[in-house]
Amino acid sequence: MKKLYFYVDDSGVFHRNNEYKRFIYAGYFFRNQGEQASAQRQYRSLCSKLSVELNIHNELKACNLDMNHRRTLFNIMKKYSSFSVDVDLNKIYDSILDNKHSIGRYKDFILKRIIKLKLMTLINDQIINKNDDYEINIFIDEQLTATNGIYSLSESLSEELLHGIENFNYGYRIKPILFGKVLFKIRYCDSSKTFLIQASDVLANRIFSSYKYDNPSLRTNIPNHTSLLLP
Repeated sequence: MKKLYFYVDDSGVFHRNNEYKRFIYAGYFFRNQGEQASAQRQYRSLCSKLSVELNIHNELKACNLDMNHRRTLFNIMKKYSSFSVDVDLNKIYDSILDNKHSIGRYKDFILKRIIKLKLMTLINDQIINKNDDYEINIFIDEQLTATNGIYSLSESLSEELLHGIENFNYGYRIKPILFGKVLFKIRYCDSSKTFLIQASDVLANRIFSSYKYDNPSLRTNIPNHTSLLLP
């Protein structure tokens, strides 16, 4: 069984008082353990160098770094496959924004949407094979734990991506996209100890900053990237 790896972090607050009305999930995809390990070594080495230079003893959070240092961290990851989902909070129903459980479910939904889109892109680009057996590992910053927890997200991914979904009320079917034996493993991580979550934080912050500073190129000029706008 082949192993695939997704690392995810967010930027912005999923709340109507979010000044820029944007919530971002972003992260990186690795097609095998070797690629994942190589990216982690490179990013960790750069973080160690910058920590000494800046005299920082804790995690290098994007929100606490200047633009040049954020760009340096972003650039070292440019060669790796990445993804993001960008939510316009102006278009989210009050019934979702007013209920923390609904917010949790919606965040699970958008995370599922971008993972599905990334997998479809990888299949279309012949990077992965839809008929192969996979263990799909998804690492998420533990602070982002959704209300319904690990079981809900992994089950939802399995149901839609492996089996498809019938909607009898509206008379349509969402077809599956994976046909081998597939196991989803969701893991919530301490970002201070997980360098590829930290890299995802920098990427998510970059996309959020494109709205904050009215600079669309920060979100459009990202190589090897799959993006999704919602709702």
